[in-house]
Amino acid sequence: MIKEIVKWRPIIIGIVLVITLYVISDLISSVSILLPSFLLAGLIVGFMINESEKNGAINGAILGLIGGLIVNVFLIIYYYSLGYGDYISSILLYSVMNLILQIVVAAVGGVLGSLIKAESVKNRPVEEIEE
Repeated sequence: MIKEIVKWRPIIIGIVLVITLYVISDLISSVSILLPSFLLAGLIVGFMINESEKNGAINGAILGLIGGLIVNVFLIIYYYSLGYGDYISSILLYSVMNLILQIVVAAVGGVLGSLIKAESVKNRPVEEIEE
């Protein structure tokens, strides 16, 4: 049953998208678009799975969990390398709150992506077959 709900290919594509946008935006240009990138990746995952809103939310939440863990590990290592090792408890608390927010945003993106796909399929005109 879990194999039917969780679609790993769109989730992996979403994780790669989140990490790519994170590296480009935050580490290179110092402008963080981390939450919009989770929303965009959730939209793409929800659109790609082509199932119900519930499955879009589940796949988006899994994307948010895995992608959030990877990004937050990068953030913790980055802050520690900058010399903020004395504030590790505050950094960990910030990372946990950030992870929860990333999971919620990606799940909302998954639901929105599923709704967009359902509307686009519903409004597609039916082609007549000429014989």
